[in-house]
Amino acid sequence: MLSPARHVHYAVDEHGILLLDLRTERWSMLGPDVSRIWTAIVARGTTDGIADELAIPTGRDPYAVRRGIDNLVNQWERDGLLTDPARTAPRRWWKR
Repeated sequence: MLSPARHVHYAVDEHGILLLDLRTERWSMLGPDVSRIWTAIVARGTTDGIADELAIPTGRDPYAVRRGIDNLVNQWERDGLLTDPARTAPRRWWKR
């Protein structure tokens, strides 16, 4: 189950979602389709079904859209914007 990292803040406006990564002090603006992906992750913890929601109304190939979503989510995880508590080891605050 995916969730935004603790250091990531976001706001929704009429144009999409604005992300702020406090670690890198970097802002990102997400367009409408990407905002729907982010919203699905925040609301459901997964992107299941979002490929069909994006592809079918526009006549795109759901499989290709799914691959694109998976690549995007993997990039967000690599960038530290998303975490998966089931796969992420708990952070240790002490040193040895």
